[in-house]
Amino acid sequence: MRVSLPRALRSRVLSCEQGLAALEFALIAPALLMLVFAIIIYSFWFSALLGVRHAAAEGARAAMAGLSATERATLARARAQAVIDGYGALLSAGGAPDIQAQPEGTGLFKVQVRYDMSRSALIRYGNFIPLPSTTLGATVIVTNGSY
Repeated sequence: MRVSLPRALRSRVLSCEQGLAALEFALIAPALLMLVFAIIIYSFWFSALLGVRHAAAEGARAAMAGLSATERATLARARAQAVIDGYGALLSAGGAPDIQAQPEGTGLFKVQVRYDMSRSALIRYGNFIPLPSTTLGATVIVTNGSY
């Protein structure tokens, strides 16, 4: 059974705009909040990536001052760890980084820093957006000595 409304009431109901702003907000707000949260997560990820790259570059720079392979490795690890520690909670939430420093061929020295962000709280809650790999890594190869 179909109920028919009088014409005056029907036009008044259809032209009513009360609550329209609330309806528009309810439809748009989830997408906007998701966009803001994605920006925050990606900025966190890029900052951590820059931190890992910075640690590898500084470790390689410090390794150039060593006289032996053992001394170079010790200097590189210490400097890379100091840089990681300088980033504070950004690079300490996921655990300790993996810092490798060893000779690479004749006259070359390689410093590799890897960091797993999967245990970071912010990354764990970002499952609703597509994320790049949670394992960040950087490798720098320098010549032994100076130029």
